[in-house]
Amino acid sequence: MTTMTDNEWRAFVTAGTRLAHIALARADGRPHVTPVCFILDGDELAFALSPGSVKGKSLARDGRVAVCVSDERQPYGFVTMEGHARTSAEPDQVKHIAAGIAGRYYPSQPAEDIVESFVREGFTAVRIAITNVIARSGLG
Repeated sequence: MTTMTDNEWRAFVTAGTRLAHIALARADGRPHVTPVCFILDGDELAFALSPGSVKGKSLARDGRVAVCVSDERQPYGFVTMEGHARTSAEPDQVKHIAAGIAGRYYPSQPAEDIVESFVREGFTAVRIAITNVIARSGLG
């Protein structure tokens, strides 16, 4: 395995429709890992939370987070990011992230419909300020 450059890991995580696996700590200390649709927005990873989610409760208590994006096929590569998350219920933030997710993961559906459903259903925007990246390419 070789270490990816900054440009390489950014291209890797934004390619196709790979999911990010978010790791958080529950209130009792148990780990919680869950897949999410996401966008890389500048130097931040962003996704949306549905109301009442375990992720939301965990982030409200402790904003520390780890994220892994990986290949599904050989040669396996991965990018692991650590950071601190902040949340916002601000409709413009939710709309921005929802639009990015719609374009990436649901290109055949009208983006406006997806964006409006995120706002109507009470989703929260999450932005992770990335503080550490480990990125390895399966190509040697």
